[in-house]
Amino acid sequence: MSTSSRRVAVVTGADGGIGAVIVETLESDGFEVVAATLNDGDWQADVASERDCDDLIARVVARYSRIDVLVNNAATMELHPIDKHDPVAWWRILDVNLSGPFFLSKAAARHLRQSRGCIVNMSSRIATAGGANASAYAASKAGLLGLTKSLALELAPHVRVNAVAPGAVDTSQLRFDAAEVGLSLDDYRAEMAARTPTLRLAEPIDVAETIAFLVSPRARQYTGQVFHLNGGTLMP
Repeated sequence: MSTSSRRVAVVTGADGGIGAVIVETLESDGFEVVAATLNDGDWQADVASERDCDDLIARVVARYSRIDVLVNNAATMELHPIDKHDPVAWWRILDVNLSGPFFLSKAAARHLRQSRGCIVNMSSRIATAGGANASAYAASKAGLLGLTKSLALELAPHVRVNAVAPGAVDTSQLRFDAAEVGLSLDDYRAEMAARTPTLRLAEPIDVAETIAFLVSPRARQYTGQVFHLNGGTLMP
């Protein structure tokens, strides 16, 4: 066991377009970052498995003796018309996107209480606006907002819990979204930007910097909040 003199942040989905930037941003802010991934690396874990989540948190505590921040960023998405939606796909999306944050928050709660730490859950604009053919994804991300607010009440005053709900973010996912609507990537990117009041898509750094703020002492009065990072396309 080694005791870290730095604050320790656990970030899931750390190898994705947004996750990797979250890791880099928190590291630059002085965190010891545990970059958890699905398939490989020192911190491999399938967040859909409660056993994997318990094991991940136990390994982090064994290594660093503390957890200060949990960023539930891991997610999966599939688009299916409701009448053709395979229940297996439905449950996989729910298990990764909603059960995973629940399992990890459950395992980390006592450690976060000790450190007076933070949880940030990655939701989505779709959680509030909905999305055609995205019933499972929308349901999982909407459920995550309910989990965020419930945990904010339950874990107060020692642990703050917030959510970030991005709209379109300029990552490799845009290529799949463009194909879904029959547009080239460049045309889709331009169309999405034109629909946005700020006339630009969010970039991963926009999401990462929002999370960096939420886990900082500057955000000590924020808990149970949803940060809608969508350039004004949705104003709930």
